[in-house]
Amino acid sequence: MTWLLMTGISIVALLIYLFYLQLFYRGIKNGTDLITYRKPFVSVIVAARNEERNIVRLLTVLVNQSYSNKLYEIIIANDGSTDKTEELINQFSQKWNNLHLVNVSGRENVTSPKKNALSQAIAKARGEIILTTDADCIMSKYWLESMLPNFEDADMVIGYSRTQITQWDQANSAQKFEHFDFAAMFLAAAGAIVNNRYFSCSGQNLAYRKSAFEYVGGFEKIKHLISGDDVNLMQLFRKANLTIRFAFNPHSFVFTHPIDNWQQLFNQRGRWASNMKWQLGLNPEFFIYLSSAFLIVIMPYILLFKYWWVALFIVVTRIIGEFRFLKIGFNKFAEEKNRLNFYLLWFILQPVYFIVVAFKGAIDQFSWKK
Repeated sequence: MTWLLMTGISIVALLIYLFYLQLFYRGIKNGTDLITYRKPFVSVIVAARNEERNIVRLLTVLVNQSYSNKLYEIIIANDGSTDKTEELINQFSQKWNNLHLVNVSGRENVTSPKKNALSQAIAKARGEIILTTDADCIMSKYWLESMLPNFEDADMVIGYSRTQITQWDQANSAQKFEHFDFAAMFLAAAGAIVNNRYFSCSGQNLAYRKSAFEYVGGFEKIKHLISGDDVNLMQLFRKANLTIRFAFNPHSFVFTHPIDNWQQLFNQRGRWASNMKWQLGLNPEFFIYLSSAFLIVIMPYILLFKYWWVALFIVVTRIIGEFRFLKIGFNKFAEEKNRLNFYLLWFILQPVYFIVVAFKGAIDQFSWKK
């Protein structure tokens, strides 16, 4: 009876997962950007802590955006850096009038330092639109210009992000896994958003109306959560019936540094996974999708001991569905096609990856940058 129950649960999970794969596929296929000639004043906000290795590269791109420098400001929230981050920001601000430094206070008294830093910067922002990214990210000079048209009918815009690996053959297995997994996550997020399902996003490339941020109470309702300044904020927007769009313009894409090893990857993903236990309350549908994905990754290995043909059916069906979806997604977001060849290793490693990440996220076993 137990085996039959596990088999039934596995089949139901597969059907749910296939439903969402098809939904993501349609979303990616139909995803488009808007065109507008409106030029609002915007605020780019970055929370930075000990980023002396990255901040110069980021600021160089931000101060040289194609968008008129009279129509945007850059606010760097220096969150108690102990290196040369503040000094480097000040050097830029002496030359660029639209660059401002905010030295964050109260870091030691809050659960989520990043939300605290962002909140203090947003409070000082003059922009109608808030755009956020991370200090270790890089983007094209058309980033602002390509994100903003989506606000023609939106309150929040989710941008695509990927790790920057210029020489794929020289990257290690952890970096390749991160890049592929990140791509799969964002492709699913993009496809879901087009179909009015709001599952995932990243603060590496996120924008929203300041008035909408204030309407949902900012981070107040989620300030007790150590992570989730992005995905949990998106859920607040969703619950408030605000409009969310995904940016498909290639110029809007953001690159971030890859991790160095598996330990860093598990730490990062454990931090992300810590948000998942809150999704049942914030977005039950997202929780159902995540549960179905977890079950079809894990259950075939259990069913092999009794019903190997059922396990094989689940695996083969999943491979066909995922590869079809990833293929159109890689094409839509201009991912190099040869990187799709990593799918098989990604598939094989997922059970261990899922279990470790789920465990670390459940017990909040991760660390932030000190």
